[in-house]
Amino acid sequence: MKHTELRAFLAETGLSQGDLAKLLEVSPRAIGFWLSEERAIPGAVDAYARLFKSLPPSLRQTETRRLKETKPTMRDGMYAVVYQNASSTSYGYGTVIFDDGKIYGADPAGGKYDGDYTYDDASQLATIHLKVTFPPNVPAVFAPAQPFEWSVDMTAVIDPRADKGLIELTTALGKVQAQYQFLRQLPGAAA
Repeated sequence: MKHTELRAFLAETGLSQGDLAKLLEVSPRAIGFWLSEERAIPGAVDAYARLFKSLPPSLRQTETRRLKETKPTMRDGMYAVVYQNASSTSYGYGTVIFDDGKIYGADPAGGKYDGDYTYDDASQLATIHLKVTFPPNVPAVFAPAQPFEWSVDMTAVIDPRADKGLIELTTALGKVQAQYQFLRQLPGAAA
């Protein structure tokens, strides 16, 4: 499929670039890249366009009706986190990115955060699984500094509908309280 054919498909079906992005579950930016010939259009997009055009009008309406459905989802973006051991006054802070099921981030002391999350439609909560890696000679809020790099696994539940809140991270070394605040969407993310 060429960019002119994709443009013709959008005109013929009445879909906007944003509509097509939602139907294909890609970013609107990807559609823009394809239309401007900055990136090749994947074969799956051509196949979807041919299938969509071959549908009877009633099935096309069913497919486009999905665009109007608004169910809560995990709000991907950048979050600030301030964490504290429940039994001490030590604290730390960092920045964490939630991006399509993946989590990554860092803090000024050199800690690295890597993990994933799953969003539950029924409870409208997300379960976080995070591995925090500490550099040598850097203390954690729940453990003393070690002369070697070490890591700990953490789990928590977060309400993605809230701009800020308090969560409890569970580790093998104890619990850690954390305050989070949504800072911004990721560049290129749909509003």
